Amino acid sequence: MTLTTTHPIRAVTIGVDTHQLVHHAAAVDQDGRLLGDRKFAAGLDGYRELLDWAASFGIINAFGVECTGSYGAGLTRHLLAAGIDVVEVNKGHSQVRHRVGKSDAVDAEAAARKVLSGECSDPAKDTTGAVEAIRNLHLVRDSAVKARSAACVQLRDVLLTAPDHLRTRLTAKTLEGKATQARALRPDLSRIHEPEQAVKYALRELGRRVHELTAEINEVDKHLTQLVSAVAPNTMALPQIGPVSVAQLLITAGENFERFRSEAAFARLCGVAPIPVSSGKSHRMRLHRGGNRQANRVIYLIAICRLRYDPRSQAYRDRKRAQGHSSAEAIRCLKRFIAREIYYSLKKDLSRAS
Repeated sequence: MTLTTTHPIRAVTIGVDTHQLVHHAAAVDQDGRLLGDRKFAAGLDGYRELLDWAASFGIINAFGVECTGSYGAGLTRHLLAAGIDVVEVNKGHSQVRHRVGKSDAVDAEAAARKVLSGECSDPAKDTTGAVEAIRNLHLVRDSAVKARSAACVQLRDVLLTAPDHLRTRLTAKTLEGKATQARALRPDLSRIHEPEQAVKYALRELGRRVHELTAEINEVDKHLTQLVSAVAPNTMALPQIGPVSVAQLLITAGENFERFRSEAAFARLCGVAPIPVSSGKSHRMRLHRGGNRQANRVIYLIAICRLRYDPRSQAYRDRKRAQGHSSAEAIRCLKRFIAREIYYSLKKDLSRAS
């Protein structure tokens, strides 16, 4: 009788250190043994080659990819489309670097080991749906708002040193109003060498820039409101929250909302999870300085607006103050409550969308 020995099929975990032009991948088996590492081009051909290389070692358990929202975005989309689990590796490898140094191969292997050990387990964001479209529109709006603010500040600075009769012509109370008035100035370009005409020219151009950027922001807002209202109607219906705020929360959460294990995980991502700093007879929570600061800012603004206009939030704050909390601590409690409310509304919205 002939006996045949079958070798168990290995489960492999792949770590990828991503860059603009090349990605470096490393494969480890279920026992943590390094099976190999290799560089691949950052492009469709490179993605296919990487997937074939990974499959040659055995059954793919998961990919741990660094920078899934930037350099690794294309690879992440390709792997998800192929049905491969992708874990986001966003933690540094400081301990490994102190021990063995820094290289692409070292970082790729460290990424694979973090996925294998469970240190990194959060699924990568899905960037193939409407939330990715919202992110791009929000990015354009954000840059336009910053550019308009910079133009308004420059206009103010030019006005500070402008001749008195020019300053008195721009009588609007707001900088945007002054920018509208500045558009009507008519410098004599044949005398542009004179400071007064140069000031007129600078004010007019800055006024035009503010006007054009305002029109751009209004146009983006129109499309952003339509998209956000379609994707997250329940979140839009919450008190004191608008389309730009909902857009930022959607971007923070991502399309695949199931990657959050609980509403506490969402609160921690938003930087509103309580952090105990108790000692002895003192029992208190401190500010959480981590998390996504853009989402934290949105939740803070919602809290401040609700404290001004929402009787329910005002009663909540008063109740916390009566329990001995400071005003700042009461606001932190309210932010945590708002994060919980947003979590369930976003979960409902994104579950409906999928």
